[in-house]
Amino acid sequence: MTARLAVLGVGEQAEALYRNILRMPRLELAAHRSRLGWTDAEGDAALLELRTQRLVRVGPGGELVTDHPRAALERLVSAEEARLATRRQDLARVRDSIDQFAADHRIGRELSSASAPDRERVDRAELVAVHEHLAASTVGAVRQAARTAPSQDVAAYPTLRHQVQEGRELRSLYAADVVERCATWRAAWAQAGEAARVARTLPSDFVVFGTDVALGSTEWGRSDGDFVVLRDPMVVAAFVELFDRLWSASAALEPAADEPEGLLELMRQGLKDEAIARVLGISLRTVRRRVAALMAEHGVDTRFQLALRLAERRGRAG
Repeated sequence: MTARLAVLGVGEQAEALYRNILRMPRLELAAHRSRLGWTDAEGDAALLELRTQRLVRVGPGGELVTDHPRAALERLVSAEEARLATRRQDLARVRDSIDQFAADHRIGRELSSASAPDRERVDRAELVAVHEHLAASTVGAVRQAARTAPSQDVAAYPTLRHQVQEGRELRSLYAADVVERCATWRAAWAQAGEAARVARTLPSDFVVFGTDVALGSTEWGRSDGDFVVLRDPMVVAAFVELFDRLWSASAALEPAADEPEGLLELMRQGLKDEAIARVLGISLRTVRRRVAALMAEHGVDTRFQLALRLAERRGRAG
């Protein structure tokens, strides 16, 4: 039985007892327990819920009595609606105050900018947690340069992965030797929607979150030390410029083994983007971004041309 009264604070067993009382009024609780196959404790708990909501009364002889359900339930629904109306008013007042809080925040940043730390050292053991925190607290494209192979599984980054699946842009540059050692990692991120290229050389490991913050190694070019969070706008802008220059000079990364085959096979079958998204369990935006990336990679302008190019490639491989 579907519990319809849970929203009113009436549990499933209490609802079952209530319906039983409506069908067979003026029986004692023991009779209802027997018909429902309940223990004494279950019956007592269900009756307590109903009495608390004033849906059931105990008569002078121990019989259970109810009012007409239309009146009793209308009373509860009306009380809930009144609480919701009050809640909406409270939320509206909070919404009206957002601009003021934003102004307070802006003033605070201006007053503290001279003393706020531009560098926050991060112990390597805390790197993943900091990475996830920065992903959750920023917006915009994520640019990451991987000079060394990742030490964590993709599952360690649920926040960023969910964001990418929902459409946040993730661009990754991998060093050539890293590409050969992290096929599983690349396949998982490609499945989420990552755009990746392989660079001839990368000067250091770093990640830039939007245009707000960069995360890099404490010693440039060293891969076994700690990291530092950098918030100075000029420094972050320099990291963005460095990454974009490296990206422009890098080659499109060949997909990891088996990574695109699900998408390509569904495209070959003629499925539309919406259907592909449902089959792969990813967002429609991610599907379209991947298709656009494949079109750019193969130098074509339409999906039809892409299908022909993929068919040619498959024929050569065969």
